Amino acid sequence: MIDPTTLDMLEKRIRNLELENKSLAEDCKRLAATQNTLEEIVATATQKQLIVEMQSMELEQIFSSCADPIWVVRQDGIVVRANSAMLRFLGRSQNEVVGHPCHDILSFCNRHNTSCPLTSAHQPQSFHEWDIERPVSGGESEFYMASTSSLITLDGSPGIVGQFRDITLRKRAEDALAQANVALSHMARVDGLTQIPNRRSFDETLSKEWGRLAREDSPLSLILCDIDCFKNYNDHYGHQAGDDCLRRVAQALASCAQRAADLVARYGGEEFVLILPQTPLEGALRVAENMRRTVEKLAIQHAGSIVKPIVTLSLGVASVVPAQHMQANRLIEIADQALYQAKETGRNKVVSGHVFMDHVHPPY
Repeated sequence: MIDPTTLDMLEKRIRNLELENKSLAEDCKRLAATQNTLEEIVATATQKQLIVEMQSMELEQIFSSCADPIWVVRQDGIVVRANSAMLRFLGRSQNEVVGHPCHDILSFCNRHNTSCPLTSAHQPQSFHEWDIERPVSGGESEFYMASTSSLITLDGSPGIVGQFRDITLRKRAEDALAQANVALSHMARVDGLTQIPNRRSFDETLSKEWGRLAREDSPLSLILCDIDCFKNYNDHYGHQAGDDCLRRVAQALASCAQRAADLVARYGGEEFVLILPQTPLEGALRVAENMRRTVEKLAIQHAGSIVKPIVTLSLGVASVVPAQHMQANRLIEIADQALYQAKETGRNKVVSGHVFMDHVHPPY
């Protein structure tokens, strides 16, 4: 028979074992929960790693298959990556590009040059973009838009990723558009028949010179001329001959403009006009007389003229020192009145209008 003391000890031992068993059971539950959490973490990490690897593979495919030439260059100028398009662009193999200094491959890559994007590659968010011209066979050129952005290379050093986009077609289109705009601008200001400045060009030039000479307090002269009996010329010789006559007269009058600022323009129909900046009336009258003689010397037959059997001119001259309170149209009106007087008093002559002059200036 077990004594009471031993029995009491056995009961205590049983209770302790039960407590330990309960504690172990709770620990097992916690370990199981921890294991489940760890398994979830591992599964999530594995999934994320798989996504990263897939993204890396995708980026590698994008880099390799991109139609634009792309390369990665460390800040020390060493090329660390180049895609297939870049190798074709350079005309070199992978071994001839990767691991070599970029300035040995492309002339504009020079990290000692302040304009080179490599000099600022260490700056975060650094971006550069510029156009480059690349000579090709046949004397032509290709044009590329080069762009560089800063990045950290795989070895942890700063560098750049450079991209070269072919803009040759765009550049040629821009050049063609620029040439077309120049041609259109020229056409908009040149008379199609006579190939001298037209009325629009005259209006713009007169307005510009009026303002300029008003500030300089200098004279501005205007000569308005008309081919005598030109309707009779067209009726007698036909409009095609009339056009030829207008062309010959226009070129003859253009030759009378001696200075770059002088402008001879077709005013309308058989009328022509000459702007003479910084020219007083005396000089303008001499120019007008020279214009009259020059056309007369052409000796263009004109059987329908009531003046002479050749083409002649009547000319009206006006001169004034422009002022801000005056209108340029007033000068045209005076020259037109003088032209009317020239035609009414026998034609083939020069008549000056009456415009008040405040100053006397050197002759033409």
